[in-house]
Amino acid sequence: MGQITVAQAIARLLEQMGTEVVFGLNGHGNWALLDAFVHESNIRSVAVRSEDHAVELADGYWRRKRTAPLPIVTTSVGPGNMNTVPPIASAYYESIGMLILAGVGATHWFDRGGIEEFYRDSPEDWAGVMRPIAKKSLMATRPDTVIDMFLRAYQTAHSGRPGPVVMAIPFDIQNTLISDDLPDPRPYMVSRRPAADPQGIAEAVDLLNTAERPSVVVGSGIANSGAYEALLEFAETTGIPVLTTPTGKAAIPEDHRLSMGCIGRAGTGQGNYAARNSDVVVAIGTHFTDIDTGGWTLFDIPKNTKLIHIDIDTTELGRAYPTAVAMTSDARLALEALTASAREAGITERTEWTSLLSSKRDEWLAETEGMRTSDIAPLHYARVTWDTAAVVAEKCPDASIHFDTGNLLSFGPSFMPASSRHVAHSGFMHRMGWSAASALGASIASNDGPVIALLGDGAFLMRATVVPTAVELNLPIVWVIMDNRSFQIERETMIKVYGRESMCDYRKADEEGLWGPDYAAMAEAMGANAIRVTKADEYRTALEKAIDSGQPTLINVETELETPQYRAIWYPYPANFNETWRPGPVETPAGE
Repeated sequence: MGQITVAQAIARLLEQMGTEVVFGLNGHGNWALLDAFVHESNIRSVAVRSEDHAVELADGYWRRKRTAPLPIVTTSVGPGNMNTVPPIASAYYESIGMLILAGVGATHWFDRGGIEEFYRDSPEDWAGVMRPIAKKSLMATRPDTVIDMFLRAYQTAHSGRPGPVVMAIPFDIQNTLISDDLPDPRPYMVSRRPAADPQGIAEAVDLLNTAERPSVVVGSGIANSGAYEALLEFAETTGIPVLTTPTGKAAIPEDHRLSMGCIGRAGTGQGNYAARNSDVVVAIGTHFTDIDTGGWTLFDIPKNTKLIHIDIDTTELGRAYPTAVAMTSDARLALEALTASAREAGITERTEWTSLLSSKRDEWLAETEGMRTSDIAPLHYARVTWDTAAVVAEKCPDASIHFDTGNLLSFGPSFMPASSRHVAHSGFMHRMGWSAASALGASIASNDGPVIALLGDGAFLMRATVVPTAVELNLPIVWVIMDNRSFQIERETMIKVYGRESMCDYRKADEEGLWGPDYAAMAEAMGANAIRVTKADEYRTALEKAIDSGQPTLINVETELETPQYRAIWYPYPANFNETWRPGPVETPAGE
């Protein structure tokens, strides 16, 4: 029996666990970890240009894989570790599994207030900073127990509701020798998901048996459970239409007759109609955010709609609406149990209901045809997203598409039909520029396959330094930048509410015209290809060229700013503390 350092032991175990990639940035607190990953293992090591990029690459990787082995992140001390706060929060609230191994100072210097130590509350307590925004945050304090802590941290990250787990490892502990007789890590890669309570299943089926207008609403829990086939079988067995939240997009094939598309403030006409008029809703892996529900104005629960709520996280059940049946369960196991019980109960399609929704789909497609085929210049977001989906479906249907926050939230969910299950966006924290970096992780997870990221100019400017990483790795990333020199979605709503915008438009001092950097030139300066698009009929050709190149490419699309945008539901933010607020249906027609 020999000895190895703690860092070497962790690298050896991760290699045994089948770890494919470690994302990180060099800092003096994680040197031992970096040395072990790069020189003592065959794990692919990806160096990024900013610590938050490392977390977002891991985020994109998880969204493509959704299973162990986990993506690993390593960062280091003080502001380096603090740079990971926003993306770790995003990962936590969006159920993204990863393990962050953070280097911190040596234990010998704890509480002396040395460089970059978090010391004023307690010695080197960066792990304490992270506890509210991570699934678990801990710090190793002994070399002889660090491996056990590491394995439990790993299991925590992927079991139950996945999430980011942060493990701080002091520099001296990383370098300390321990026995090379390491435990078998395989048990820590296995987790058993909770199944639904049989009594709850029976009660849910009783409700569905009497429903005239049932629907299923699904979120990202379907993806993390791998419940795609189970959802499709349930829908086809019962004939119940499926509505998705933006984070549940593509949970069911979007060309399926029972798919009603996304719901919410930018939902499809048929999806929102179903949400408003269902008498029983089965909600799986979602907690009904304001985006999904139009500020909680879409569903009439519990007055005219009964809710069956299923989630792997008990704390999410009934968060937004009271439930008729609530079950803590993995999505796939619950759907399989529901399907078997519904088949036994003889539940069949309510054809009058599904026929009505089919006609609503036709109406919505007709109403939005002008936007989807618009020839205006600068371009309309609807035309860009619609054409993006068409090109991807034709050239690389399994490619990941990541769309950002901002004005893309009005178009990505409903105007970009998915050709695969791999359409994603940061659906809770809505961190600007998330897609620019997460696209790289998704590419690595798909054997360096093509990924398209759609984001606004303001969002891209926040994350542009990820381009050199894609160039260094020669990843076939296509960034589609909607360039209108403004925060458009904020601008539109501010003008609607206040009659004027504030800090949305960008212009030089003493000039009236809007201004912005030359993003194509920026991309070229960082080693990527660049294409400029100013007319609608240029975009498809540009995207095809970018995909065919197999190289990092930025497409700068001049997009319009003044044309009214798509919004299925306008809802006010509560603006008067003294006014009573309660969830409920909108009093005015959608779109007004």
